[in-house]
Amino acid sequence: MSRSRLHPRIARTRPGLTDRIGYKSIHGLSSLILLCSAVFSACSNNQSQNQSGTFGSSQPAVLSIEEVVRIGDEAAGDTVFFAYISDIAVNNRGQIFIEEFQPTTIRVFDADGSYLADVGAVGSGPGEYSDPLFGGMFTGPADSFYVFDSWRRRHLSIYGPDQFEFVRSVPVPEYPVEEGDRVENFGILGVVEDGYIAHLRLVPSRRLVTAYRETSEVIRIVNLDGSYGPVVATGPGFEGVVALRHVPLVGRKIPSANGIPFGRSMNWGLGSDGMLFSGWSDSISIAVMSIYGPEEKHISLTHDPIPISDAELEDWLSHFGPEMRAKFGERGLHTTKPAYEELLVDDNNRVWLELSATQDSTDVEWIVLDMDSRVVGKVILPFGARLKAIRGGRIYAVETKDGMPTVAVYELNV
Repeated sequence: MSRSRLHPRIARTRPGLTDRIGYKSIHGLSSLILLCSAVFSACSNNQSQNQSGTFGSSQPAVLSIEEVVRIGDEAAGDTVFFAYISDIAVNNRGQIFIEEFQPTTIRVFDADGSYLADVGAVGSGPGEYSDPLFGGMFTGPADSFYVFDSWRRRHLSIYGPDQFEFVRSVPVPEYPVEEGDRVENFGILGVVEDGYIAHLRLVPSRRLVTAYRETSEVIRIVNLDGSYGPVVATGPGFEGVVALRHVPLVGRKIPSANGIPFGRSMNWGLGSDGMLFSGWSDSISIAVMSIYGPEEKHISLTHDPIPISDAELEDWLSHFGPEMRAKFGERGLHTTKPAYEELLVDDNNRVWLELSATQDSTDVEWIVLDMDSRVVGKVILPFGARLKAIRGGRIYAVETKDGMPTVAVYELNV
């Protein structure tokens, strides 16, 4: 694999509509490669510890990154290609697990990008999973690999760390929702000593045509035997509406849920030592708590909201028909963008946030916050890059090259 310096500004065409609703990859980053750039004031109270930061007149240092591996690049001689990459996981050895969506395939590559094996396969036997796969994949502290099939089979498959052979599966029963509710999404954020951390979205069982879609999210422990443990945290879901949309496959209109233009959403991340991070994307205010106890603190940062231009709003709305546009208008639209688009947590419990971009942006900016709300650096990626994991001093992103998705691995340089 070739090594090449990433140019900080590359012109990209902004997509008209981006789906920002989904699960986040939870991975890490070495503490030795971050640069401190500012000092901020702090305050506290008896209920929780709160730290507040601000950019002020001092902008955070841009962290230098260098491409060290690219997977799926035909021009570089690769023979493995991808149609759509849905997720990336990385273990302690730097081995890279890439999940491709429909047909579902999970491939594992060595740290240098060389292909090692496929993990499991689509099917109904031991160690096999549904197509498409919903639920999540992740690595454990001892480099075991996990795949959660939440749609048809409702089980967690566990694979060994060396040959990636299937070891066993853990059945997970239906989630016990209250009457009138149902589970819309069910994934697993990661593994801890006592079990697994499940992430669920609950919605009313009757999907009414309405200008306001009520959703709630639950973080709950799943015990090692698959039974449910205590609820760890709850929060809102995402801002959306439900309207009738014609579906050619069924030949009629059915209620369809959509996030509102530039809507806010709840973001979750699982760090090391069972630390859970959560934030509503309207502002940079991240709650941090241990899944083992009630103590909580907050990571916060003041920011200047970015206005939404008329052209950006019309570009988004152009993907919908008059009924959905009317529902958006009835619901009420934002005049500013979310504070951030994505949240990841590294293995030193630092928060990485993809900031919302201005209309003329040609790159993607991620800021890095420590537990004391200090902005310890920022990373600039080419526009369209989807950062999926940060671990061991490396950044793992999905980027389109020559019309095909590739996995780009960047090394952070001090």
